[in-house]
Amino acid sequence: MANATDPFNLLAEVVSLQVWTARPDGELDWANQECVQYFGVEIETEILGHAWAQFVHPDDLPDALRQWESSLQSGERYEVEFRLRRHDGEKRWFLVRAQAMRDENGAIAQWVGTNTDIHDLKTAQRGAEAASRAKDAFLAALSHELRTPLTPVLMMARALCEDERLPVDVRDSLRMMERNIALEARLIDDLLDLTRIAQGQLRLRSEICDAHSLIGLAVEIVRNDAFAKAITIERKFGAAFSGLTADPARFQQVIWNLLRNAVKFTPRGGRISIRTRNGESAEADATLQIEVVDSGIGIESGALERIFLPFDQGALEGEHRFGGVGLGLAIARAIVDLHGGKITALSEGVNQGATFIVELPGATFPPHGVADGTDLFPSVEISHEPSPNDTGRAPALRLLLVEDHEATMSVLSRLLAAAGHQVTQARTVTEALGAAACNSFDLVISDLGLPDGSGTELMAKLRASYGLRGIALSGYGMDEDISRSLAAGFITHLTKPVDFGQLQRALRLRDAEGLPNDN
Repeated sequence: MANATDPFNLLAEVVSLQVWTARPDGELDWANQECVQYFGVEIETEILGHAWAQFVHPDDLPDALRQWESSLQSGERYEVEFRLRRHDGEKRWFLVRAQAMRDENGAIAQWVGTNTDIHDLKTAQRGAEAASRAKDAFLAALSHELRTPLTPVLMMARALCEDERLPVDVRDSLRMMERNIALEARLIDDLLDLTRIAQGQLRLRSEICDAHSLIGLAVEIVRNDAFAKAITIERKFGAAFSGLTADPARFQQVIWNLLRNAVKFTPRGGRISIRTRNGESAEADATLQIEVVDSGIGIESGALERIFLPFDQGALEGEHRFGGVGLGLAIARAIVDLHGGKITALSEGVNQGATFIVELPGATFPPHGVADGTDLFPSVEISHEPSPNDTGRAPALRLLLVEDHEATMSVLSRLLAAAGHQVTQARTVTEALGAAACNSFDLVISDLGLPDGSGTELMAKLRASYGLRGIALSGYGMDEDISRSLAAGFITHLTKPVDFGQLQRALRLRDAEGLPNDN
C-alpha cells in the first residue's frame, strides 16, 4: 500500500474521497484508507482484485460491470452511479469514475478511480421528483374538480341561447354567461399550460397544416367578442406559402391568444388587422410571418419584452381593469419557441396601438386538397354580426351515457333526448357493463372518473366485448389523459366544460377513425 505521502492519499485526506487504482485488465490493485473504513474491512486486500463487486447493490451490479468492461475495452472514461454497501449495511449512492493513465506509447498503464458519495443529493432529487409528481396530480385533480360543475351550466346556457321562445334580452344575458364560463375554462387551461411549460412537459403533435385556415378558425372564436365592442377585424392573407409542419391546436392557440389580447386592449370601435406574408422567396427557405396589428392602448417601450413574462400585463402592472392574469403571451411565446420560431412585439407607445409578429420556419405550399384559406375567409371582414351557433343535428343514435355527476347527467340526458337520441343512463362502470350486456348501442359517451373504476377501463372492455366506440368527457385534459383515452377506444376526448355544440359535432363524425380532439 502507498505511504502517507502518496499524492492519492493527500488528495483523499483533503476532500474525504475514496480513491483506488486498477491494472490495465481492470483488477483493483490499491485502495486508500477511506475505502477501507467505508467497507469496514480489516485489510485492503478484501476489496482488491474483483472482490469489490460484493459491495455493489445486486440491482446495480450488472450495469456497473458492463460499463466497466466497455471502458476497459475502449479506454474511454468510466462514469457510473450505483449503490455501495457500507460496513453497517446501509446502501448509499456513489458516483464512480475512473480515468485511464497511459504510458509514452499510448498504452494503458493504470486506471485511477474515485468514489464520490452522492446519496444525499440523490435522495433530495428523488424527493423533488416525488413532489413534482404530487403537484402534477394535484393540478390535474383540481382541474377536474373546477371543470366538472361548469359543464351542465355551459350546456344549458348554450341550449337556452338558441331557444327563440325566450326574450332577446334574456338570450343576450345567457350568451354573456356562456362567454364567461368559457373564459373560466380558458383560465384553467392557461394555468395548466404554464405548469407544463415550467416543467418542460409541453409537447407538440405536428402535422402538415394550412396556417390560413387555422387563422380563420381563430378569428371565428373571437368574432363575438369583437362584435360586442364594435371592433373591425381585417384579414390580409398575402403568404403564397401558408403550409406548415406544426401542431394545429397549439398554432391556433397562439393566434387566438394574440387576437384575444388585441380585442381586450382595443377600445370600442377600433380596428384589428391580421396579415400574413413569406419572409423568403424560395419555398425551401421560406418563413411564414403573421402580424396582428391593433389600434389599442399600446405598450410602453420598457415593457415590450416584459409582456411575455407570466402574470405581467406590461404598463398595466397593478391594474386589473382589463381582466386576465397575463398568461396568454407567455404561453404563446413558449409554443412559438417549440416550433423553432420567434415572436416579437412592437409599439410606438401608449395609445399608439401594438403589433405582434410571429415568424415560423419551413413554410411551404398548403397540404394537398386543402384550400389556402383565402376563399374561405375573405381578406376583409367587419364583425357586425356574431357567428351563428352550430345547430346541425346528428342522426338519431342509441347512446349509452355514463356520468356520475348528477347535474351533468340530468342536463346532458335532456339535451340529447331533445336532439332525438335514445339515451340509456349509467353512473358506474358496473351499471354501464350491465346495460351493454342487455342492449345494443351505437355509441358510448362516458366520463373518465367513475366511482368504481375509470372510463378508459370501461371503454376498453366495451370495445373488446361489443366493438363499441365512444366519446370521452373529462375534466382531465393533460396530453397523457388524451392519449390514454384514444388508446382505450374513444374516438375523441372532450375536455370539460363541454358545450353541446362540441358534442353534436363529435356525434356527427362518430364513424371517423382518429377523430380530432375538440378542446
